[in-house]
Amino acid sequence: MIMEAKFLTETRFLTIVDTYAGYCQVCHESRVVGRMAVAGWEYHGTICSQCLIGLADEVQRRGKGLAAETSSKTNGTGDVLAVSVGGNGYHREPVTR
Repeated sequence: MIMEAKFLTETRFLTIVDTYAGYCQVCHESRVVGRMAVAGWEYHGTICSQCLIGLADEVQRRGKGLAAETSSKTNGTGDVLAVSVGGNGYHREPVTR
């Protein structure tokens, strides 16, 4: 466990290599973009601050949904809320009543 914590503090998963005027790979607009490096990945992506904020908002939105789902499963009512999503990285859970 201590080794995992040490790894997490020494290596950042996502870093900004540099910034410049260019095209965002998410919205494809001409903007000031950051060249992002992902740990363990040799390629760098470029993203503007607006799209990066949008991704952060999406993480928060999904996190709130997971927290609500976990809370409803532990309420002891016998009902389970369904998570109905699709696309890359999503899953679908059945509704049980």
